[in-house]
Amino acid sequence: MELVYCFEKRGVLMDVDNDDSVIPEITPARFEELKAQGVVSDGMLPKLENAFRAIRGGVRSVTICSAEMIARPGYGGTTLKA
Repeated sequence: MELVYCFEKRGVLMDVDNDDSVIPEITPARFEELKAQGVVSDGMLPKLENAFRAIRGGVRSVTICSAEMIARPGYGGTTLKA
């Protein structure tokens, strides 16, 4: 089972001012690194925490992308995996 979250951005961004800086994949360890570096903060924290909670609950992967990307094969965006 896969879960897809659609937001206004194309995925989790390495630089909030650069819409092309999408991080393609985040694991729990990488999430901790990104939090410590301040790359992931504010409103993105609860989104990612809920995504990883879903993975721990049995979802295989979570993809975060923009609504316009959902119609494209593979979605693009950021994929979160255990």
